[in-house]
Amino acid sequence: MAIEIRQVQNKKERKEFIKFAWQIYRKDPELNKHWVPPVVDDYMKTLDTDKFPLYDHADLAMFTAWNNGAMVGTIAAIENRRHNEVHGDKVGFWGFFESVNDQQVANALFDAAAGWLKKRGLNAMRGPVSPSMNDQCGMLTKGFDSPPVFLMLYNPHYYNTLVLKYGHRVGQELLAWYIDQKIIDIERLRRIAGHVMKREGLTVRIINMKDFDREIDRIRDIYNKAWEKNWGFVPMTDKEFNFLAKSLKPLANPHYIYFVEDHNKRTVGFSLSLPDVNQALKHVNGNPFSPIGLLKYLWYSRKISMVRTITMGVLPEYRSKGVDSILNTQIADYGGKHGVFASEMSWVLKSNEAMSKLAKVIGGKPYKEYVIYEADI
Repeated sequence: MAIEIRQVQNKKERKEFIKFAWQIYRKDPELNKHWVPPVVDDYMKTLDTDKFPLYDHADLAMFTAWNNGAMVGTIAAIENRRHNEVHGDKVGFWGFFESVNDQQVANALFDAAAGWLKKRGLNAMRGPVSPSMNDQCGMLTKGFDSPPVFLMLYNPHYYNTLVLKYGHRVGQELLAWYIDQKIIDIERLRRIAGHVMKREGLTVRIINMKDFDREIDRIRDIYNKAWEKNWGFVPMTDKEFNFLAKSLKPLANPHYIYFVEDHNKRTVGFSLSLPDVNQALKHVNGNPFSPIGLLKYLWYSRKISMVRTITMGVLPEYRSKGVDSILNTQIADYGGKHGVFASEMSWVLKSNEAMSKLAKVIGGKPYKEYVIYEADI
């Protein structure tokens, strides 16, 4: 079997690249049961090198694999120059990987990505990262029996075999923690939060949507300071952060976005959670903007029963002082009062013992696991 590799050259081919996923998931009843089709328009923007702000400091190439005139796989290769400057690496990335269960196809796709990255002077590749660590990353290795939450990935189990047989090794393991808020001792959590606030002179408030731009500046400042020592972290540029914030703004519930402030009204911590809109997106086949898609999205949005805590940041000088207890109390308290008793905290490095301890304290369990793989090129 001769596998032909083609590089995506135009908008039409980019859309075909995205839509290939339907061939993998729709044909398998078990995969289709849990898979949430990507929003095609969002993926089109993410893969648009002229408009998506990541590509101010990164380059992207998309490849498709063909056999007997039929597309059988996809992959993207990414050179993130800002990542390599921050970490002193010569690492490239691959993402948007989809493939039939055929090692020859997978090998051809990985060879295409590796070849493109190697020509750019890189000596290793890491993935899936689609297209950056600030976007969607990690291949699911455990937790195939439930759908992914918003902005998390889902994939067939055999993808991991294809990756490992190509020669990848495990780079980092990521966890998604499921928080069942019905078992949280909310009264105890309130007491702890109240004690911390009194002891440290802190207050908590929700985001002010009328002052959105300044609020985003506050989040960005803490986010970059709080995460700067994390594995793989690259500070987002103002342009990247603002683009992301504006894209998520229509989904935001202010009562799930909290700021903790000191007595001088300086922000020392924040948490950002979003409703799990995947519960609605699952029903719109990748197009929530069509008349029928919009009606379905609005209907199923009424039944969303889970939130995802995407990020939580605390200034270094306030770590280990219990600020996280204040934030978690607010999330659990509001959710419980409005019938939302489940949340996912994701993603968290498996090696991050402090975050794992925090998740356990509030009744969490690691119910999904992901891997970022690495290979020399």
